[in-house]
Amino acid sequence: MKRRCLARLRASASIRATPIAAVCAALGGPVLAAEPAADPARHLSEVVVTATRTEERADAVASTITAIDASRIERAQPADEAALFADEPDIDVPRDRRRFGAGSINIRGIEDNRVLLMVDGVRLPDYYNGGGPSNLSSATRDAPEFSFLKRVEVLRGPASSLYGSDAIGGVVSYVTKNPEDIMRGRAVGGEAGLSWNGIDRSFGQTAGVAGGNETIKGLFMYAHRKGHEVRSMGGNDTTSTGRTKANPQNSETNAWLGKIVLDPAAGHRFKLTYEHRDNDTFTDIRRLSTALPRVTSANGTEDLSRNRVSLDYEWKPASRVIDRLSAAVFYQESESNTVTNQVRSRTSSGCSGSTAGTSLCDVNLLFGFRQQQTGFNVQADKSFNTGVVGHRLITGVDFLRTQTSEMRDGTTYNRTTGVVSKSLAGDNFPIHDFPKGEARQTGIFVQDELQFAGGRFTLTPGLRFDHYSLGPDDDKLYNSVASKPATSKSDSALSPKLSALWQATDRINLWAQYVFGYRAPNYQEINGSFRNTIQGYGAAPNGDLNPEKSRSFEIGARYTDERVQTSVAVFDNRYKDFIEQVALRCPSDPACLAGLRATYQYRNQSSVRIYGAEWRGSYRFLPQWRVDSAVAYAHGNNEQTGQPLNSVSPLRASAALTWERGSSSQGQGASLRWRGARAVTRTDDTSFAYFKPGGYGVADIQGWWRFNRYASLVLSVNNVFDKKYWLWGDVRQGSVAASEPGLDFYTQPGRTFAASVKLSF
Repeated sequence: MKRRCLARLRASASIRATPIAAVCAALGGPVLAAEPAADPARHLSEVVVTATRTEERADAVASTITAIDASRIERAQPADEAALFADEPDIDVPRDRRRFGAGSINIRGIEDNRVLLMVDGVRLPDYYNGGGPSNLSSATRDAPEFSFLKRVEVLRGPASSLYGSDAIGGVVSYVTKNPEDIMRGRAVGGEAGLSWNGIDRSFGQTAGVAGGNETIKGLFMYAHRKGHEVRSMGGNDTTSTGRTKANPQNSETNAWLGKIVLDPAAGHRFKLTYEHRDNDTFTDIRRLSTALPRVTSANGTEDLSRNRVSLDYEWKPASRVIDRLSAAVFYQESESNTVTNQVRSRTSSGCSGSTAGTSLCDVNLLFGFRQQQTGFNVQADKSFNTGVVGHRLITGVDFLRTQTSEMRDGTTYNRTTGVVSKSLAGDNFPIHDFPKGEARQTGIFVQDELQFAGGRFTLTPGLRFDHYSLGPDDDKLYNSVASKPATSKSDSALSPKLSALWQATDRINLWAQYVFGYRAPNYQEINGSFRNTIQGYGAAPNGDLNPEKSRSFEIGARYTDERVQTSVAVFDNRYKDFIEQVALRCPSDPACLAGLRATYQYRNQSSVRIYGAEWRGSYRFLPQWRVDSAVAYAHGNNEQTGQPLNSVSPLRASAALTWERGSSSQGQGASLRWRGARAVTRTDDTSFAYFKPGGYGVADIQGWWRFNRYASLVLSVNNVFDKKYWLWGDVRQGSVAASEPGLDFYTQPGRTFAASVKLSF
């Protein structure tokens, strides 16, 4: 079917069940179906934005992209990002089971700051993990409140040709609700909900109201949640290195979202947004570290906050001199503060975490990470024809200024000697592990979508030019401990892209893309520096780091008819100058720090390769019944060392059997969902032998009811058969060795229940 024919269906489609979307719909389909589930038209044309930076049908883009709408999020009842993406076999969100929970999103084996996360087009702050056995310096990329979301889009593979640095592994785009989503065609609308989730025994409340007229509309939403630790299946409740029950934890989250939308004249729209989210957590750290035998008890708090203000403008001129002009300016600040309190028993007079002695010490450790981001973007879209060739031209400019600061502080109280000190393990507090400073990124991009043969063949070339500069402040705290002076750095990169899509028949399309990607090194990687003279190791800065570069080739095919939707994609991603922290060969390496037995430094690895394949499919065998499934396989190697990439998960799969019946006033359904993975066999055990989890399969049941237009209910039973299993991402996140005691500490929750009720008016 030609694209112009499919485009007519956009207005009537409410969810996507293209080959990619079909699996997503089954694995966590809409909570409240707006139309009967058997309506085939709704499966053809879900519109996404992330793949091309403009509205496009998801089954008409030459890349792998999935979308999760608000109703699917409500049905999934996710406690965190790990649960939100649990049924996507090519996405992994490891949890730090010791303390910090879900953190970095991993797409096809690429994670951390190599995956771009955005909320309403604004980049989320950087992910930071200082590592170490004390596990106290971490700043996660806090996601927005799930109840505020209207959609989440995930684009796989490098996307630097449109988004620049940080999109070398993919893009996750969170889109928050607008007043129209709450008003639902009325002058005033509102919603309120309650939820309970047994995974972390959390209780949440959310409320929103919106109203206005054709000229001005407003929205305000509030969410509050209290919860506890994510459960494990361990039974050892002691304070020890062998503890297997999860560390006791209390958390509280508050979030606000406010929007004012102004339509002063035809074709013009302004949108002012304020978003706030804060989370306060207290953890009783009863799982002790084998690397710190003198630490006999510990607890800590984490306080996270993020505030964003953005102003968006959109112009769609009636003259059609351009189709659309959009512009946005924004300011965002985020802060993460961590406090850790330790008791160190039978320790040295200096309160060592590992050296034995006769002293008893209280140790107070603090960590802070703060970022301020200011930026703008401008984009213009124009469709036109040159002869028989159709064009859709997209061009724009992005600018981002990021100010970053980090701090560690500490105080020791020796109860035996009465000495109070700001020195510990060779550190003299307070300390900056990298200097305060500023980074600027500017990108100019252009993309032309050329359509031939009446829209059956589309060729899309794209190109982006990026320039970044990084400059440190004159930071006295950093200078006092750094092994080398902080350095400035700037560079530029071109990121081209070429993709093609062929509508071979009304039901089959084939596509391919060849994409270049790049990521600029950040402050920690270039100027990170510290010395631990007691334990004899440190980190050296590296001002010679080059940006990471990638080349990605992907091909795919999709088939869609009234009952079957399926797709397959094969990819090969090659990375050059991949940045990894490595142990130097000391003392022969000139970057080694004198007097220390070990030095770590971020270095460019010459070649890293990840290749794999994914399949998704959906089969509707009766009007109200369907089966959906997905499989993802990836294989990764560090070709410089010949070792596997630990960030790549083993083969994973998911499936669902769904029954649903609905109408515009009432709807009900149920789904039996399954997900599983093969055993872990390929790991880089150069530093130590990892614990390798076995394969697993786990089942969930969901049921949902919409009683009328005002009330709905969702019930879930997760891990129905109380299966004990481990996720490789969690094991890798905690650097869990095969010899570590109490491995059940890292198990997933057993059988749990979840429920939510929502009222709309």
